[in-house]
Amino acid sequence: MKKTLVTLFLLVAVPLLVTGVVAAQTASPSTNPPTRPAVHSRRPVVRNTPALCAECIRANMAYLAGPELKGRGSATDDEHKAAEYIAGKLKSYGLAPADGDGQYVQVGTLSTREAIGKPTVTIEPGPGSDAKPVVFTHGQQIVVAELSHASLVATVQKIDLSEGATPPLPVSGAVLLVKLKPGIAMEEARRLLEPYRAGKASMVVVPSSQYASRMFDRLAKEPPYNQQLIGNEAPGSRAVFVLAKPEAFDQMWNAPDGTSMAVEAELTPWKATHTWNVLAKIEGTTQKDQLILLSAHLDHLGVDDGKIYYGADDDASGTAAVLELARMLALEPRPRRTVIFALWGGEEKGLVGSRYFLQRPTFPLQNIVANLEFEMLGRPDPKLQPDQLWLSGWERTNLGPALAKHGAKLVGDPHPSEKFFMRSDNYALARQGIIAQTVSSFGLHTDYHQPTDTIDKIAFQHMDRAIASMIGPVTWLANTDFKPTWVEGKKP
Repeated sequence: MKKTLVTLFLLVAVPLLVTGVVAAQTASPSTNPPTRPAVHSRRPVVRNTPALCAECIRANMAYLAGPELKGRGSATDDEHKAAEYIAGKLKSYGLAPADGDGQYVQVGTLSTREAIGKPTVTIEPGPGSDAKPVVFTHGQQIVVAELSHASLVATVQKIDLSEGATPPLPVSGAVLLVKLKPGIAMEEARRLLEPYRAGKASMVVVPSSQYASRMFDRLAKEPPYNQQLIGNEAPGSRAVFVLAKPEAFDQMWNAPDGTSMAVEAELTPWKATHTWNVLAKIEGTTQKDQLILLSAHLDHLGVDDGKIYYGADDDASGTAAVLELARMLALEPRPRRTVIFALWGGEEKGLVGSRYFLQRPTFPLQNIVANLEFEMLGRPDPKLQPDQLWLSGWERTNLGPALAKHGAKLVGDPHPSEKFFMRSDNYALARQGIIAQTVSSFGLHTDYHQPTDTIDKIAFQHMDRAIASMIGPVTWLANTDFKPTWVEGKKP
């Protein structure tokens, strides 16, 4: 799952930006899963469906979250190995490839560059002024959340939206100091700021509120996000985005009219890397052009500072769930609708794999009836009843209630402040208008994005029951005429 409110802010307010010893169950990629059913499967009975294979889930988890893949870091050889393993499993289950060229693996290209050192923003004194330049440094008085220029100098324009006034037109190329309404929702802030950031301004500066102080502290520890180029995209002209501590913002705001501000940074050259999506399908019968998309992300954080971030719950658990759903559905009569299984690469880098796919879809996006992303199912959420799962964005569509009516043990996300709807690959699809939501049982455990997210922490009985509980509702969704819709005003 995409990391905390740091990346969430970059995804929403700055749209679409990122020790444990594994038990002896570790399996090699060539190991064929056993077929003995789980004794604790409690899913609804749907026709003569096959039993869930608990040992298959354990074998897949043991390899994906095991030492051989070293955490499946985004855009690494280990992520590629994971993709090839998953593709081999789906092929062995009898699924057809769903990549456009008849392959199971779609290779995506990502170009990135990084900031070196700590960028600065400087208030430049006007002509004839005796004042000295005032320098603000990333990680101290400011954080440069997104950096698109190594250097620039532009005149300041002040825009006060704190009283909810109609935004004035920005001066092209200006540095915009923007006061926002206290307590403004992130989606509303994104809507207000996006016109400024998409080519109108050279830099946008907003104050860090009490609500955003935690975000400021986390961003201060990281280098600025730099534009990612998916596929053969050309670099765009997005404004530098800066979050300033209140006292620093006030100092900028109180500068005389006509003051200029400058950004100075050092950027590396562009570097191309790859990520890998795995795409397979069970082709439908009478309604095969209607698509149900089941997905998870196959990557995690890899190795950092010599430590392996195994990513057992995030998101080997979701990947194993999609694999088991694929195995079980492949043993049933073919559904009326086509079911696509997508395992995305590069989620932790900013939903890269799913974004690449949306640029180069291998089937018509408008045919996707619904997307269910499976994310962090490896432990029960203490806020829920036993065996329950939650669905992100429950209040946004009528999909969750419909699935619950047909046996899914789904409820609304009990952690609304975490904005999980916007923190996984489903969000990239939802922004394209696709009904796309995440199924999870993440209860905010402290091993999230830590080296301690290991397979020995997985509650396998919970995970087995979670996967089994979804087979009946998913089978219904693949065979019904029901098409979910957005609730009025809730489409992102």
